[in-house]
Amino acid sequence: HRIPHPASRRKPSRPRPQLSVKKRPIFFSALLFCLPFQAPCAEIRDRNAQFWELKLDDYRRMVIEGNERVQAQLLATEAARLRSLGERGVFEPELAGSAQGVANRRQNSVQQERELQGVAILDENNSLYDAGIESLVPTGAKIRLGSLLNNLNNNLPPAGVPGLLAPANLPRTNQWQSFSGITVTQPLLRNYGATIAMAGIRLAALNSAAAFQEYRRELMVALAKAEAAYWNLYLAQEQLRFLDESIAVAESILDDSWGKLKAGKGTELDVKEAEAALALRRTKRNESLQLASDATGQLLVQAGVSPETRPILVRVMDVPTGTGAPHSHAESWRTLLQLNPDYTIQKKKLDEAMIRYKVAKNQRLPEFNLKGSYGYNGLANTPDGAWSQLSSGGFPSWSAGVEFRIPLGGGIRSRAEMSAAQLAVDQSKIQLRGLETQLSNAMSAALRNLQTNAASAEDYRTMLTFNESLLKTQQERLLQGKVEGRRVLEVEAGLFEVKQGLAESLVRFERTALELHLAEGSLLKSRHLEFTPTELRDQTLLLLGDRRNSTKRKPVAEKKESPAPTPKPRVTPSRLVLEPNR
Repeated sequence: HRIPHPASRRKPSRPRPQLSVKKRPIFFSALLFCLPFQAPCAEIRDRNAQFWELKLDDYRRMVIEGNERVQAQLLATEAARLRSLGERGVFEPELAGSAQGVANRRQNSVQQERELQGVAILDENNSLYDAGIESLVPTGAKIRLGSLLNNLNNNLPPAGVPGLLAPANLPRTNQWQSFSGITVTQPLLRNYGATIAMAGIRLAALNSAAAFQEYRRELMVALAKAEAAYWNLYLAQEQLRFLDESIAVAESILDDSWGKLKAGKGTELDVKEAEAALALRRTKRNESLQLASDATGQLLVQAGVSPETRPILVRVMDVPTGTGAPHSHAESWRTLLQLNPDYTIQKKKLDEAMIRYKVAKNQRLPEFNLKGSYGYNGLANTPDGAWSQLSSGGFPSWSAGVEFRIPLGGGIRSRAEMSAAQLAVDQSKIQLRGLETQLSNAMSAALRNLQTNAASAEDYRTMLTFNESLLKTQQERLLQGKVEGRRVLEVEAGLFEVKQGLAESLVRFERTALELHLAEGSLLKSRHLEFTPTELRDQTLLLLGDRRNSTKRKPVAEKKESPAPTPKPRVTPSRLVLEPNR
């Protein structure tokens, strides 16, 4: 605070008992009220105090790097992208194989004994091997290309040798049977076509695109809140500046009143009135100082900064202009349809509901599949011989047929799922129309408020010029003794209201511009912070790579005590979003 003029504490030369009795309580009460604010005010006025001069671009960078909600949504976006990539593996070929050993010893029935040339007991020890490549194709067909090799080892005699007449030391039969070919199962009704086969891929892609838009929305909301806090602090600082100027004028009026009273040209009432006006302005300044402190706290909260890591005294450096490029409703609406994240997400939800409806509609059809296979057989006493017969192609094998499955109840489950999917489509359409209405009204209101605040700012500028000129004229007339100090205080109070109104209109203009940009979805584009999914992916991978490297870093054996290393700053997509679009 400015120290009151010494004349306000010095007794006058001639006795004035009423003044000394009534004046001192007012003065000392005002002084005691201002003592708690003396230290911070002196620190603010001190040019050597530790200020944090903050520009709006730097503050945006801090918000992007330090806001935890934005960082969490960034990881969610990357997780959705990875799930989308994972769904593309539905067409990935798979290598499938099996190996099986079969040991069997049983007594044969009369019929089996006759079929096996009189062998009463069957003793076999077989090894079965199977391997192939399986894959799903976009038509919905399942294809398997593979081979099998079976080692048949049993006690059956060769052809033409009766088992009953076979000697006991007859060698066991050991044969190798092989097959190689392709098997296809093609759905013709249910599960047919690329719509069903690629439904999972399309749904995952829509979810990934929606997650990207959610990240854009979260980032825009965080930036909008941060910029609003920035302009709130600007308004609080401007109010403090206006009140400092007002206090200076009130102090000069008080000095003039004391001078006139000493010269016998003034009254005690004029002095008391000047003291009351000064006390009122100091009280308002203390209130504004508290508002500035609260605004500083909100500013730090939005950036994720604690007062321990940054100076508490923050000074914003940017000034709102209150002017901007004129907006038309048609232009803003076109921008909204292209950039608004909520509108884009709702469209993705409608597309998702349409895909689910098509899948549910397909599941209402009966299952009718076409199955076929083609290949070659081989048989020999050795594995090489069995494979060599396959290459000759002398023993082909093929099959073709159909299979079907029809629910006897008419498909209760599939019918209910299709009806639910149809309702979900209708719901998404209604929600999209409702969102269009909501966004259109919000955009129209923001456009009107933007024009109103711009016009108010221009009017306040005109009034400011007049009131400043009027105050200067009244001060000159006060020095000439043509007007009283009361008149100068009234003019200065009017000037203060105009200054405050101008600052509030400028801040309201910036807030309305933020609302308009949020409705349009152009907040990032207007700040040159827009980015593509590819750029966001690259920066996210860089962030995750740095985090993995930091977790894999092993501690070094300490040989002697050393100071703790300075923590490495977090790597975030700020390097991406803070560069202008190229």
